[in-house]
Amino acid sequence: MAKFGEGDQRWIVNDRQDGRNVNSWHWEERDQTDWAKCRLRELLADLVVREDSGMAVKVLKVDSITGEVTLQSRKQRKFALYELDLKVKWEAQLFDGDGKTAEETKGTLRVEDLSEESLSDLPIELVCDDESGRKRELKEVMRKQGAALVKDKCAEFVKELKALVAAGQSGDAAVAAKPAEVPVHKERSNNTYVVSAADAKQDTGRVTVNYDFSLPRMFVYESLLDANRMRAATAADATVEAKPGGQIRLFNGSVEGEVMEMVPGEKIVQKWRFNTWQPGHFSQVTITLAEDGGNTKLKLVQTGVPMEEKDRTEKGWRVMIFDRLKMVLGGVPP
Repeated sequence: MAKFGEGDQRWIVNDRQDGRNVNSWHWEERDQTDWAKCRLRELLADLVVREDSGMAVKVLKVDSITGEVTLQSRKQRKFALYELDLKVKWEAQLFDGDGKTAEETKGTLRVEDLSEESLSDLPIELVCDDESGRKRELKEVMRKQGAALVKDKCAEFVKELKALVAAGQSGDAAVAAKPAEVPVHKERSNNTYVVSAADAKQDTGRVTVNYDFSLPRMFVYESLLDANRMRAATAADATVEAKPGGQIRLFNGSVEGEVMEMVPGEKIVQKWRFNTWQPGHFSQVTITLAEDGGNTKLKLVQTGVPMEEKDRTEKGWRVMIFDRLKMVLGGVPP
């Protein structure tokens, strides 16, 4: 033990009343299991593996997740530890010459060990409830293409987890998010998209979000148009070109759009869409900012949102963007 006054300054925390882990020198562990489960449920919900005139194969949702995820820090080194076991449900149909369902089956796909050691070659166990006759064709599509798609989504999750580590953040703000339930359509018209071409213009609605930031209005405005801040907030690749006609890409391209209008410190207007929406269908996002005693009151109005996507879109703005941006920026500009 060092004599008084001779200790390593990196260990001294008595200058802080809260005794916080200064400069990440001491051992610290942050549980991120809830965030991880939430994010994996979002990534693995309603995935189209294959759809054509002959068949449709889809991953429905995560059935169960067990294991733990933690963010670790020690001597200014930060890293993630994760070990998860997850099971997803899938279903598939074969169609006859008239486009009607001739055969159908379902089952589960299990990722037995999602961890750093097994990430390059994830162990997959596939179960098909009924693989008699031509149903075996559906199982084979799920075994090859479906398993590959699930592996890609697991790799995307790990990339986001490591981005949190690199940004020195956690995913706590996303715990409240729940994956949106996508209604089942009676008519099949390319299930890759959330609305059919005939419905794209008429079956839409409006999303309104009111949100408060304890930050100056101009700083919030600049942050919404700053690619680096949005990249840190979303823990994913982002492109934001802060000019009329500039490109917008968020969450590794899951969201795409264009800047239409900018009024510094007051308003941002965008063309905006999820890449799962019908090709060519954009909504319009109008964000207005009002000063409130050094804080900012934000109002977002989005029109042209497919009706079945309203809840998902509203939660996405509030939880996956604004909550995370607030967490990254803090209460005072850096």
